[in-house]
Amino acid sequence: MADKKAIAQLNRLSLYPATPPETASPNSPTPSASFPVSGVDKIIAEIRNRICGRVQVEEEWWCISLSRDEFKAFEARFEAEGNYRWPKYDYFPQLTKFVLRMAGTVHEDTIGGFETLVTRQLYIIEQSNDQIAADFAQGIRARGSPKTKTDDNGTHCPDGSFAHKDATELGVILEVSHSQKRQDLESLAEEYILGSNGLTQVVIGIDLEYQGKEASVMVWRPKKTKEDGEIILETAQVEEGIFRAADGSLVNGERILQIGLKDFGNRLDCPGIDNITGGITISFAQLYKLVQESEAFDQRRKRRRGSDEVLEDGDRQKMVKRKTVRPLPESLGESDEEQFKAIEEDVEKQLSDQDGDYIP
Repeated sequence: MADKKAIAQLNRLSLYPATPPETASPNSPTPSASFPVSGVDKIIAEIRNRICGRVQVEEEWWCISLSRDEFKAFEARFEAEGNYRWPKYDYFPQLTKFVLRMAGTVHEDTIGGFETLVTRQLYIIEQSNDQIAADFAQGIRARGSPKTKTDDNGTHCPDGSFAHKDATELGVILEVSHSQKRQDLESLAEEYILGSNGLTQVVIGIDLEYQGKEASVMVWRPKKTKEDGEIILETAQVEEGIFRAADGSLVNGERILQIGLKDFGNRLDCPGIDNITGGITISFAQLYKLVQESEAFDQRRKRRRGSDEVLEDGDRQKMVKRKTVRPLPESLGESDEEQFKAIEEDVEKQLSDQDGDYIP
């Protein structure tokens, strides 16, 4: 059940009420049928439906065409509600493409498992006798999924990321994909690398087939060349390999994914970084085990979901769940009521102008 306060906030973002008033004529079209629905309204409707539990299948990479001006309007409406935790999203300006992210259990667990592999090795380096490497490793942080901006107003929220504490840009970025998102992995890598002016050193994509078992990993890095006295920055894919075959078996288990310590920082923000050696290695066998365990965890959760039994004194017994009674959220403030009234008046005006049969 959705939080009443969350629904109230989402209603404020809606351009019109979800359903027509009770006084409407039975034959009158609903507002959604009589108004041209913008891309922003479709996004708001999708988010509302997800929060309210009205979406049976939540796409992990939900896409819609959105102009640059529409995206500006979308961000303005969301920034006005900064006190609420909104979903992660991406915007590709050149493609005029908006994406709403909704990660599933396998997706999230794979991200967490990868971060664990990295942080464990960083801890080992911190304890090593190479003091320069140890000091640098101590400054590396897992940065999670911060919103990143590009020069042309693109917006992205990576699945995972790492950076040294002195770095102004994310050094290592992770993206985990299924089916439709795979088509955008290369564009995402380019957005991260070019958008950071080459300060992002590595973008790693782990691709999991949605229908089958095949799984692969791809790596992109910045590539700099000189042409006519100018420095040209491009994105280059430097590695790609399958670590799980279509039949679910491990392949290329001995192959190694290498991330240098200096990849977590950059020359601009981290003076002396060229003197830092060493790094971390992740084998394809480790990636295989990570994904296998994530999928097994997801299956166990699905089998367990809905059960109200608990193991008590060695026996399985039924539970009765008792929730804490909490007061309802505070009523909407005066400014909220004014916004609702303005929306209602605007809706009534548009309805009267466009359809004389619709009586508010």
